Amino acid sequence: MNPLTRLQDGRAKLRATALQADALEWCAAHADLMDDLVRDLFREACGDARPKLAVAATGGYGRRELSPYSDIDLTVVAEDDVDPELDHVLRRFHRTLDDAMRLVGVEVGFAFRLVTDAAGLDGATRTGLLDARFLVGAQAPLEALLQALWADFPVGDFLLEKLAERTSAHAKSHDTPLVVEPHLKEGAGGLRSFHCANWLRLAIGERAKRPTPAYEVVLRTRNRLHEVAGRKLDHLTRTRLAEIAEKLNTEPVQLLKELTPAMIALEDEFESARERLLDGRYRISSGVEIVRGEARVTPGADAGRAAFGIAQAFQLGLRVGDFPGHHGTSVSGPEAYFALTRGEAVVRAIDRVGLLEAVLPELAAVRALMPRDGTHRYTVYEHSLRVLRNIERAEDFYGRLRDGLRDKDIVYFAALTHDLGKIDTTKPHSETGAELVQNIADRWGMDPNTCGDVAWLVLRHLEMARFIRMRDVDHPETAADFAKIVRTRERLEMLTLLTWADIDAVAPDILTPVQDAFLRQLFERTAKLLEEDSLREVAPAHYRQRLQRELGAEAIAPELLDNFLASLPAHYLVSTPSDRVQMHYRYAERARNQQNTIEIFQLPDLSASEVTIVCPDQSGLLSRLLGVFYALDLNVHRMRVSTAGGELPVAIDAFTLSFGGKPLPDATAQNLTHTLLKVIDQSLPVDDLLRSKGKDPEQRQKVFSRHFVEGKAGILEIQAPRGRGMAFRLSRMLADLGWNVQAARVSQWAGRGSAAFYITGPEDRPLTQTEVEAAFSPQV
Repeated sequence: MNPLTRLQDGRAKLRATALQADALEWCAAHADLMDDLVRDLFREACGDARPKLAVAATGGYGRRELSPYSDIDLTVVAEDDVDPELDHVLRRFHRTLDDAMRLVGVEVGFAFRLVTDAAGLDGATRTGLLDARFLVGAQAPLEALLQALWADFPVGDFLLEKLAERTSAHAKSHDTPLVVEPHLKEGAGGLRSFHCANWLRLAIGERAKRPTPAYEVVLRTRNRLHEVAGRKLDHLTRTRLAEIAEKLNTEPVQLLKELTPAMIALEDEFESARERLLDGRYRISSGVEIVRGEARVTPGADAGRAAFGIAQAFQLGLRVGDFPGHHGTSVSGPEAYFALTRGEAVVRAIDRVGLLEAVLPELAAVRALMPRDGTHRYTVYEHSLRVLRNIERAEDFYGRLRDGLRDKDIVYFAALTHDLGKIDTTKPHSETGAELVQNIADRWGMDPNTCGDVAWLVLRHLEMARFIRMRDVDHPETAADFAKIVRTRERLEMLTLLTWADIDAVAPDILTPVQDAFLRQLFERTAKLLEEDSLREVAPAHYRQRLQRELGAEAIAPELLDNFLASLPAHYLVSTPSDRVQMHYRYAERARNQQNTIEIFQLPDLSASEVTIVCPDQSGLLSRLLGVFYALDLNVHRMRVSTAGGELPVAIDAFTLSFGGKPLPDATAQNLTHTLLKVIDQSLPVDDLLRSKGKDPEQRQKVFSRHFVEGKAGILEIQAPRGRGMAFRLSRMLADLGWNVQAARVSQWAGRGSAAFYITGPEDRPLTQTEVEAAFSPQV
């Protein structure tokens, strides 16, 4: 009788007893049949050749626990791959084995390993080898592989991986054995609970337990399920349970009464093994030993590896004391990088045991460094860890950004290093910080691509915050300019996440809802440009056509709409929804008939209000409107100034305002509307209004610094003393110069006021750098 026929006959006889037989004995007998076939086929494949190969059963097959339709996993081990007969034997063995198993209806997992592969094995392969059993060939290669595996076994990695696997399996199936439709393998109390318990014990140097009576019960139920289903199946549904009960001439409830206590016992085995991690004594890494649940640095250990071990111990829930470790002077860079990107709590634990000075002295050096501006509440070190905390705990929009990153460790490390440059006050700290990151990368042998991303984030970490403070995010050129900086969607996502976390960690409530909204808008507009792979100049005609399509001919006559849209600037077209355009068209028609409109929308999500003013355009109108806001103590966050041309040009100006950090109260909104109308029709001079509120309309605006970017509408960025009157005083100064303001952003940051004005010269011609310098020189 040939080997395959013997296997088929033997399995047929075994399957006749699968419902009643002792499960462990049945599975072992099934494994023995497979062993015989594997041995015969291997010897046949070798023929006269004698390659130094070991064929081993791994996983469940290695444990001799083959249920009726279980897969079999084989690993072939060689000491080296120089034997000329090796390739021929392997190919023939794999082909004949695969053909045979296909006829039997059993899947085969087939792996080839060299002894030198031990250090680089993945977690699944390493786990399978823990249950390896020699079958045929030369035993020495398998013994050598297992010896190499245990010589440098990554205990911490392995423990974390196994615990994570159980958590994931519970999430997919069930996290308690008290269920009516259990998963007999992966669910809580399933066979894997017992397997994992043994793997944990082996990893910390303890012996594996032999199968218990409870294990026998669950395995027997699994065998029965396979048999009645006629295939590999581990989810015991009510229907399948009823089928098994009918075959056994009993009731389903009786089977569950036996199964449930057994699954409880298996889950208890897993919990008991996990508790041993807190009680045992074992080495978690080459630099850290666990003694009764406490992590201790091995004397003379490489500081990077010790930090790595401390990180793993913390992740396992082990105690990390506040005693200093007696580490060596060497630092393994990859391990240090891994440890410092595990999160805020891990970094603090590494610091507590005295490792931070060794692995990242640049961060330890800023522990007590006070930032130069008065806005920061914390030292540079504490601020950096709070930035890291924000990224870890991010939810909703920012949480989705983090979770979607290819490698979030890059942002984690950038959070720790973004302000290291503040140690040097001779140049911008972002530049010094990027240089320090490069020094760290050289010292650690960091991957160049990773270093490049971290250094870029550190160099640019202030850029996005500057854009949302100084630029109008609704202006089409803003996203285009920012897209040229980030270049890729991935860097945009990383910088957005870091920017949010950085601003929010400066001090409580420093990130206002308005700033947060602008940050998200800038992200979304830039992302859209990058997706379109279009960084070219914005074409206003594109937006006019879009608005015309959205409004439709029935809303406004096409020729009237076209004339209206053609007279408006690009920033209005891109930032104004079509329903607002229709409303503004009608308001503009009213304004041409001397009927001014003040429209106030509440923006509770921004803790602000939007005020739209439509009236005939006038010289100095913007500064008068801003004077009203100043007089009434309103905060101006953003303004968009547009003019619809024609025989009578009409101003369509929109402002984002707040009062006491909140939307305008009804009484304030009513008073604002009344006052604006009086100032617009010039029945109330704005200077008189300001004086009545105790404010000097003639006060000149002091300017700390300015920066001008030439363009069709040049961007004038100004740093000045903080205060609500800044926007009014600057706009009046620009009006006195005969310049036009199309849009502006105003904000307060780090004890200063910041403003950016999108300006043109008389008749809307572009301004030059020379003109701006000449106009401002006397003011400095």
